[in-house]
Parts: sequence; structure tokens; C-alpha cells
Amino acid sequence: SYYYVAAKTDLLQVLNKKVTQGDYSTDELLKLKQNYTQTLGELGKNSSTIQLMRDLAKLEAYYLNRTDSSIALLNEALDIPRANPNEIAECKLDLGDVLLLSGNIWDASLLYSQVDKAFKYDELGERAKFKNAKISYYTGQFLFAKGQLDVLKGSTSKLIANDAMYLSLLITDNTGIDTTEVPLQLFAEADLLILQNQDSLALNKLDSIKILFPGHTLEDDILFLKYKIALKKKKYEDCITYLNQIVSKYSGDILADNALFNLAELYEYKLSNPEKAKELYEKILFNHSGSLFVVEARKRYRKLRGDKVN
Repeated sequence: SYYYVAAKTDLLQVLNKKVTQGDYSTDELLKLKQNYTQTLGELGKNSSTIQLMRDLAKLEAYYLNRTDSSIALLNEALDIPRANPNEIAECKLDLGDVLLLSGNIWDASLLYSQVDKAFKYDELGERAKFKNAKISYYTGQFLFAKGQLDVLKGSTSKLIANDAMYLSLLITDNTGIDTTEVPLQLFAEADLLILQNQDSLALNKLDSIKILFPGHTLEDDILFLKYKIALKKKKYEDCITYLNQIVSKYSGDILADNALFNLAELYEYKLSNPEKAKELYEKILFNHSGSLFVVEARKRYRKLRGDKVN
């Protein structure tokens, strides 16, 4: 059938979401990997199955902690002849992410730079530039990172522009003539450690900021990073505690709407409390009308309210 390969690919993507977005077990992950392996064995590794190879590589790296297998698979994808240039660029970004995860920061930066150069006026290039700006931030090159981020504030992608604005403001607020950069350096190192799944070390660094620099402007950002760690470990009550602290203590800061939206998602999808989720989505609509999350919050609020959908 003309649609056979597309159907197989989409089916696996649905299975992937079903497993990875729920409370999965190792056996479920291994079964999902087996499905990918069998499908690639049937269809072959070629220009039509690069998406499958990318999805399997992410499964290996982020869920099964097998970065070597992930890197090998993505390198195979990059060597496929007559592949679509956009798909090759996506593979390079994925490979850069996995290299960053495994600690090969500068190899990752090189791949991001290649995509940035090849797709300079494209959303792909903007994503690559943002990833490179984050590497500058992770390694303490704050002024250079800020220069890259300020360019990205005008990105055609609202998500990239929003992330660039947040990181640029973070750097601006925590660097300067009369401000020590040590807290931000510790914070950036913790951010990278979380990405590399070294959560205990990350928590130690975050706690050291609170001890050495009590009352620092990074406190709401620290809470948000702690929320990310708790979410990875599925400690949902801790997640709620951290997010509620951001909402109550830092309601006027840039992370307030982000915290509200994530809190609503927790109540809707993890804690089965749609009424509480609806209340939180409503707060975003009324109290944060300029938020990036308004469109999605409105859609989810109406769904929970029981509105008919055309």
C-alpha cells in the first residue's frame, strides 16, 4: 500500500506517546524498543525511515540510558544517501542533544553550528542557534550567550522567542558591575547537570546558592529547576509544592504563568482533578492574558468545562 510506511511510522509514534507519557515500566520501554527494531528490520534503514531511527535514538538515550546506541543510530541516519536536507539537520540537532547529554559539549556545539549555518533564515537554524546559546550559558560565557539570545527574541517561532527572552533576562538580572556571577554560574551548572540526569549533584548546587546567597533573585528559578527534577522522578506532591511557591511568592515574575500552566497539567493528567485544573487554566486567562500559554489554556479550559467542539 502507498500509505504502509507512513502508517507504520505513525502507529509507532502513537505507541511511543502512550508508553513514555504515562507511568511506564522498563519492560514497556523494552517492548517499545523491540517494536522499533522489528519495524526497521522490515522496512530497512533508508530515507523513508529516518523518523523511526530518530525516535528510537531518543528512546535509547532519554529512557533507556543508552547514549552510545543512540549516537551510533543517529550517525547511521546521517550517512543515508539522498535523505531530505531538513531531516539530516533534525538528526544533527538530535545527535547534538545526545552528545550534550553524554558530556561532549563541544562536539554538540559543532553540530548546532552546522545546522545554524545551513538554515540561517529558517526555524531549524533558529533552534540550532538557541541550543548553541545555551551551551555558552552552561559554560559561563554569559555575555556571548546574551548576544545570541537577543537576536533570537525576534524569532518567527514564539516558543523560541519566549525561551530566548527568559534566558536573556535571567542573564541580565544576574550579571553586571555590582553583581557577582557566581550564583548564576552555579545555577547554569545545575541546569546542565539536570539535562545530563545527574540530579543529586544538581540539587546540591541549587541548595548551595540558597545557603551562600540567601534571598537571591534566582530563588524562583531554583524552585522551577527543583520542580523539573521532581517531575522526572514522578514526585508529584513535591512538584505541586514547588510550583505553588512560585505562584504565591513570585506572581509578578516571568515564571508565574509557566508555573500555573504546569500546575494545571499536573492536576489534569497526573492527579485526576479536572476541577482544580480548570480553575488554574482560568487564572492564566484572567491574570496572564499576554502569556504564551493562553491559547492552549483556553482550549483546555473549554474542554474541561464541557463546551461542544466543532
